[in-house]
Amino acid sequence: MKINLIKNILICFFIYLYSLLKGDIFSDSALPTPINKIANRSEVHNNTKSMFYQSINISNIDSIEGAMIVIDSDFEPIVKIRFYTSTNEKTDWLECKSVNEPFSFRWFSGKKIENLPKNINKVEFEVTTGLNQSVDVKKIGLFIHHSEQLNEKKLLNSNKIIDAEVEKPRIITRSEWGARAPQSGYSNMPYYDKMTLHHSAGFSAETLEEGIAQMQAIQLFHQDIRGWSDIGYHFVVDKAGNIYQGRPETVIGAHTGGSNTGNIGTCVLGCYHPPASDNYFCYDEITTSSKENIIKLLSWTSQTYNISPFLLKGHRDYYDFEYTSCPGNNLWILLPQLRQEIEDYKNFGPTPNAYKIYQNFPNPFNDKTEIQFDVVHESKIEISIYNILGKKVKTLTNENYNPGKSYTISWNGRNNFNELVSSGVYICYLKSKNYKKAVRMVFLK
Repeated sequence: MKINLIKNILICFFIYLYSLLKGDIFSDSALPTPINKIANRSEVHNNTKSMFYQSINISNIDSIEGAMIVIDSDFEPIVKIRFYTSTNEKTDWLECKSVNEPFSFRWFSGKKIENLPKNINKVEFEVTTGLNQSVDVKKIGLFIHHSEQLNEKKLLNSNKIIDAEVEKPRIITRSEWGARAPQSGYSNMPYYDKMTLHHSAGFSAETLEEGIAQMQAIQLFHQDIRGWSDIGYHFVVDKAGNIYQGRPETVIGAHTGGSNTGNIGTCVLGCYHPPASDNYFCYDEITTSSKENIIKLLSWTSQTYNISPFLLKGHRDYYDFEYTSCPGNNLWILLPQLRQEIEDYKNFGPTPNAYKIYQNFPNPFNDKTEIQFDVVHESKIEISIYNILGKKVKTLTNENYNPGKSYTISWNGRNNFNELVSSGVYICYLKSKNYKKAVRMVFLK
């Protein structure tokens, strides 16, 4: 008997551990916990049937404040919730609210409950449907306390907000996407010392219209089910690169439990963690538009709030949220590159996608002409002038350049000996380690 008990405990533990390592479809909202399939049961009442789903036994978690269940259904499910304590006492059944992820059959149903007992042992859901209706229950998740208030334990070394030289990107305002008012007051951010990247583990949007629908759904989910004052993120970016204002970035968010103070959170719409794909399409790769605008947004944020780009983390990087896969492998692996590109953007402006040399202007010219060029990576750039016979007559530059757009260099029609060259056609040749390109120009005395 004792051996079987230990065996069952170990099985439950490894199932639980697998769930944590594998990732889930809850993103920033809930701790996944496996369903105890042995305890599943159903009851029939007249024209309805009720199905009951319990979690496995919960232990060593003393900050539970509710739970949720994820259901695939083509109609809004009717869901109730109750909790069991370690002494097998039960709370009353309470009705859950449900939110549909737009453009999908996925429903999130749950409830935040004040003053739950500390010794919660498991959670149970009742899902009621018509006799001929069916649903597909996917996951159960526990709500772990997420403070939206100031962490008083940390020294308040307030940052000075500055007027950034980096241009603020276009951000869709709360009124433009139809945000509801916060349900309670915000806590002002006392300082700024980190930025965090998330994914929404779904709620995908490729257009502005889809993005607005998803923003409204996420806010409903965060307010009505998760029980937060407002949408948890400060900024949200869709696949088209549209940036949406969540709650103001000057107030404490609800996106990284235990680390919300000083932390500006940005969420990318979509699902970027392929290991979770057995339950939900999660193969998204970041789009060029999303990436470009995330760099612009976080460059402005970094400079305005004096946060180093190298303090940008993924949600999974926080010690107290080791269970989450957020922002998904396909985003998380890009973080080192994003940090550097944000730093480069702050220092040198927008980084081009490719090396390029532009046609000189004016052309033809008889006094001075200007040549513009783009640099993708820090590299040594040589720009020289050749005559039509292929002989080099002038080296305009041969030095290292940082990444940047529209560098400008001029030529006054003189050779390396400061002698005026003869009228005719000349070739302006740009060469780097991985790029070569030439443009023709006409000099007239």
